[in-house]
Amino acid sequence: MSSISSLLQVLPKVSQSRMIGSGYGVWLVWNGTLNTAVSHTLKDYGAIPMAEGDGQALWLSPTPEIFRALARLQIWSRLNPMPLFCQVMPITVLVGYDLTLSMAFPTELGKQSVDPPKEFEAWVHPKLSEDIQRISGLSLEQKGSMPGLANVDWKLFDADEGLDYETLLNWFFVIKPVGRMGEKDSIMGWRGWAEEVKELFGRLNIKYLVGTREEVLIFSLRGLRSLRGFISELLNLIATTKEQPDRNYWPSVMAAVDQKGKQFTEELTHKFNLDWNKLTPDLPHLSYRHALMLGEGFTINEARYGGEESLDSWCNVSLAADAAEKSKSAADIILPRKLMIARNDVECFYCGLRSHVSGECPSRQMTEPTPGVWSRLARQDIKEFPKAMRKLNEALEEKNTLSSLTALLSSDKKPENLMALAMFEINSAAQLRTLERVWRSRGKEWPQGLRQLVPEEGQFVNEAMDMFKARDYERTSNLLKQIRLKYARSFIPSSLQGYVAMEQGDYHQARFYWQEAERMSYTPLQQGFFVYLQARSFEVEGEYKEAATLYKRALSISPAWLETLYRGGVCMVKLGFTGQAIDMMDDLFQQDPNFFNRALIDPELDRGRAHVLAAMWDRWAIAEAEVERQRERVETLDKEIEQRFSEEHEFYEPAKRSLEYMQSLAKLNNFVAFRELIRELVLFEDKLSRQVERDIKRMQSKVDYLVERLKDVQQEAAWFPFPKLLREFNKDFNYSVEKINWVNHQHIKASDNFRQAATFLSEVEQRLDNLQKRLVTLRIIRDTTLFVLMLGRSFIWFEVIGLGLGLVGLPLAIYFTRSMENVWLVDVIREQQWEFQKGLILILSVLALVISLLKTAISFERRKRELFERPAGENSGTGKPGKKKKGK
Repeated sequence: MSSISSLLQVLPKVSQSRMIGSGYGVWLVWNGTLNTAVSHTLKDYGAIPMAEGDGQALWLSPTPEIFRALARLQIWSRLNPMPLFCQVMPITVLVGYDLTLSMAFPTELGKQSVDPPKEFEAWVHPKLSEDIQRISGLSLEQKGSMPGLANVDWKLFDADEGLDYETLLNWFFVIKPVGRMGEKDSIMGWRGWAEEVKELFGRLNIKYLVGTREEVLIFSLRGLRSLRGFISELLNLIATTKEQPDRNYWPSVMAAVDQKGKQFTEELTHKFNLDWNKLTPDLPHLSYRHALMLGEGFTINEARYGGEESLDSWCNVSLAADAAEKSKSAADIILPRKLMIARNDVECFYCGLRSHVSGECPSRQMTEPTPGVWSRLARQDIKEFPKAMRKLNEALEEKNTLSSLTALLSSDKKPENLMALAMFEINSAAQLRTLERVWRSRGKEWPQGLRQLVPEEGQFVNEAMDMFKARDYERTSNLLKQIRLKYARSFIPSSLQGYVAMEQGDYHQARFYWQEAERMSYTPLQQGFFVYLQARSFEVEGEYKEAATLYKRALSISPAWLETLYRGGVCMVKLGFTGQAIDMMDDLFQQDPNFFNRALIDPELDRGRAHVLAAMWDRWAIAEAEVERQRERVETLDKEIEQRFSEEHEFYEPAKRSLEYMQSLAKLNNFVAFRELIRELVLFEDKLSRQVERDIKRMQSKVDYLVERLKDVQQEAAWFPFPKLLREFNKDFNYSVEKINWVNHQHIKASDNFRQAATFLSEVEQRLDNLQKRLVTLRIIRDTTLFVLMLGRSFIWFEVIGLGLGLVGLPLAIYFTRSMENVWLVDVIREQQWEFQKGLILILSVLALVISLLKTAISFERRKRELFERPAGENSGTGKPGKKKKGK
């Protein structure tokens, strides 16, 4: 036995309904394998599969066409027996805020159970009798209650075989070009694109009507299968044509309407109950009821914001072939509906919403710009955006929307407060808080000029501003006239007078005052601001082309004011030229990624929101893929910093801080964080590269310096007279030579070699310091040895000469004085010849030692320089500089 309760458990859950309508629930129970003709027939007649289990399924039909489908199935089952139980009952159709489709059953209908049938049976709830009676050939047979079914008077369905029961789901489809058809570019662009569409008509065998009074294509589509197939072919054609520059493409708006009660004539376009100038280009517009019947392969998008919605309200559809691959981030950001309700035909000048007039805008009470809201929004995960929007919608009171919104704008603590502030910051340049800062500004360029302000005290229009904020326009105008006479050369009174005229609805007069203020301005900041206000007034009036032209002019006056470029893109979206707008925004996203978040929540992009978000997703996907690679690069750089630099290195701490910041950015799922990470990584890699180059140059200089020191040490140590005593000295020297040679022959730019080279050079320098300290002792020993040797050599020579003179001179003196008699000295020498000889030798030795000491002391420094300060190549004991030499 099959129970419907098991199917109800798997139905999509809708916690809060956006739209509620009536429909038909179809419970199918079969035995064995269900014939595929059943599902095909139900889909062709607009039924939607909702849940399926073992031998049973639940379908939803938004229209009474389900009875024609049952008639077809019943007639077919008479020729091809089919065991199928069908039950049709009234249900409530539920559509959630995320366009989730579900349905609600009365309690008694949700507890039914039935055994698989032996033949085709169709049971209808008694409340649906009138719907069947409207269809010729259908009838109901009274059956009463049935075991397992709800206790109501069920009726058995029966169809006359003599009728066709062809579906009445037929549509008139209209395609209209975007832009002014009086311009040559528009005419040529539309005609080229119309030829592309006509080729599609010929391929699908569709008959069409060409408008004679206005450029338009009108054609008929019979059956849901034809509608589904044509929309798919048309959207593919649009996508293909856009990608091929050599083919003709022109943006156009399109809509399909039920054929009931309408004639196939050119006047059909006026019966659509649509504002064609506000439709999203290149997306077919249908009612929600018909769009839901398209089934799989299509995505339903909002056509506009505001107003009461029902299943018969307008929406647009796009292909969902790649929906599974796309992120659910940007596309799921639904702006708060309580804020989007359109109560006026004209947008608010200050914020762009239609829920209030300009004089009631909450931004009038805001005193200071809050540009920091974008940096805070950039630190939010994009998946939190939809949640914050839902909280904002819940925080808004249905009856007191403005007062509750004002309260939300007074704080920035919660996500809903942040979102509200961001939405009102989008067009802050046109708001009164910016006007007052322009009055006080002494800077020349946006946006830096707004930071150079004179004191607020002493403004001669403060009283007029207070009256204006109190909406006392008459007194404000009278006071401003007096001020203008008194301060004839000041632009301030005229600028405020323009706001007064704007809030009174006279945009032409407002532009006159702002033009006057522009002429009296004396800085590019002020001139660009008043051109911006003129452009904004055209935009609010719906003159988007004139507005876009003035925004370009404001940009030329203040080239750094990117808001003008963004507003020009918004105007192109409102005109319907989303392709050009996306190109403009691409440039913006590169210059300032915060505009990406701005576009996500901007309520003024409603006409082209689907296209803009789709294009933004493409940019998001590219940035996200690049960031995935950069995240790995950040981890690699973190390891490289650890390998390349020691903790004492001057670059280590700043590098670690930068990497920690980039790692925090890598965790954020936000386009601004993506772009910031990519930018920071490029800057960091540039800094790292320059630091490595500087360190390598320092290492090379240090190597040259250490080599020179090694040469000095080698030269000094080469003269040491006792080389066997230099075992430890030679060990340190050879280690230093070896490491310097390693540094010279390695690729030290590699992280491992870089760190090792720095370590080796530090060790070599330390060992050289020790060697040079030990050289002091070696020099003392060396110099002492040299002095002793020089002294010994001189002493020996003087001693030999003295001994020679003593040994030869004394006998000669005695010989030559032999004739001398009675000379006491001669007699003494003759008598004590050997004693005198000994004394003379002693005297001469002492004299030789003294002379040797004197001679050695006088010539020691000169001789030492001659020996030890000669070029190293002249020393027989030295090798080439920088070469390893052992056994000194």
